[in-house]
Amino acid sequence: MAKDLMRGFLFKDMDIRGVHIRLDNSVQALLQQYDYPPAVADMLAQMFIASALLSANLKLQGRLSVQVRGDGPLEYAMAECRVENPGTLEPLYLKGLARHTEQVAEGLGLHALLGKGQLLITIEPDQGQRYQGIVALEHDTLAGCLEGYFYQSEQLPTQLHLDVDEKKSAGFMVQRLPAEERNEAQSDADWELVDALVDTLTTKELLDLPAEQILHRLFHEHDLQLFAERPVEYRCDCSRERSARAIVSLGKQELESILEEQDVLVIDCQFCHAQYEFDRVDCHHLLASSGTTDGQQKRMH
Repeated sequence: MAKDLMRGFLFKDMDIRGVHIRLDNSVQALLQQYDYPPAVADMLAQMFIASALLSANLKLQGRLSVQVRGDGPLEYAMAECRVENPGTLEPLYLKGLARHTEQVAEGLGLHALLGKGQLLITIEPDQGQRYQGIVALEHDTLAGCLEGYFYQSEQLPTQLHLDVDEKKSAGFMVQRLPAEERNEAQSDADWELVDALVDTLTTKELLDLPAEQILHRLFHEHDLQLFAERPVEYRCDCSRERSARAIVSLGKQELESILEEQDVLVIDCQFCHAQYEFDRVDCHHLLASSGTTDGQQKRMH
């Protein structure tokens, strides 16, 4: 199976950028972690694609996540894209999970899945301030809600396609940029043209055709700058070192209380099911090495 790849592009004569992404392998790896009902699997896969598309233009090292919470059958879902080396062709790394009630009917849409819900976009740079945007659930699809968010909050007209079937997953985004040298009327006309062209893109085309064929079919009359393809991978970033930091964050008092009840402390990764075991000697060594005497529990993802 071909690698998962993302390719960005820019219109040389318009203030418009775009991204095409293929995520067949990553989505399949994600959905193999849990036996999700079809409606939940479909929504989580769309979120996976969206997190990668929205990360395409990040100029920082860190994480971007798309999260939903609700009181419907889909209680919580999160898809995260990790950018480790911006400006390079090193892979983007994806992970995600969902929690749902026992019974989830097939064919449920966004509102039926979430009930009274909330959609969030969170950007967490490794160095810098955390940002979180709340996305209004004013549309019937995840793509529609994200388009509305960019238009209302960022003043960036955007068109998104998030398409998934049993084996294939792909996404496509075009986004208008603030006009620079061109006048506003011409920029409006340019966007209307590109928006109309992308409207003709079908689900079958997006799932079956490579990026070059899609771009040629849609924009062969326009001059595009194509950026190098960047690999995308499903990969959990849990580790024994991160688990050790979680243990240290508990503080001595709480850790001692836990060790009175059990000889081994086990950290479970809810994303990939990896387990990291720390016995009493390990835990005491961690506390001694860190100089920690007390602390507060921190939730690890």
